[in-house]
Amino acid sequence: MLNEQLNRLLVAVVGIAVGGLIVLMGIGMWQDVGNENIGRADTELESGFNFDLPAFDGSRFVLTDHIQNPIFLYFWASWCAPCEIEAPLIQSLWPEYRERGYTFIGINIWDNTQSAQDFVDRHGLEFPIVIDDGNTYLDYGVYGIPEAFFLLPGLRVDQKYIGTLTEVLFRKHLENIKKS
Repeated sequence: MLNEQLNRLLVAVVGIAVGGLIVLMGIGMWQDVGNENIGRADTELESGFNFDLPAFDGSRFVLTDHIQNPIFLYFWASWCAPCEIEAPLIQSLWPEYRERGYTFIGINIWDNTQSAQDFVDRHGLEFPIVIDDGNTYLDYGVYGIPEAFFLLPGLRVDQKYIGTLTEVLFRKHLENIKKS
């Protein structure tokens, strides 16, 4: 009789646990828990914020010096796995778009300088790379990496992109911000 009561209790506990799990999963799906906001993202920014940041080559980079150009602004870190995938793509397109009057700028955030420099060297990055002062990513509302902004001439924000860019998407977004 004791074994029968224990078996019933065990079945009831397992049933309640499974039922609770199903309810929690349903609530999570209803609330979109676990769905990453990947791709084109809405941003409240209408205009990019100017910054004057130190570059890895020892110079300074002032965004408003490039105000007449379409700008690709890329927030990254050396420990970011998607950044490892994107870095070669960004570098491969940089010479082509530089010739067309674009500015690419990589902004290193949440990183140590040596690891970031090793990343730049490993990928042979030649487009301007700067070190965030701890304010720039806040100004742009960055909360994860990689995040990119595509700015029209005049620093007008065309769009924000969260996650890994493919070559097709990257070219499409770059074409959207070209000079008229």
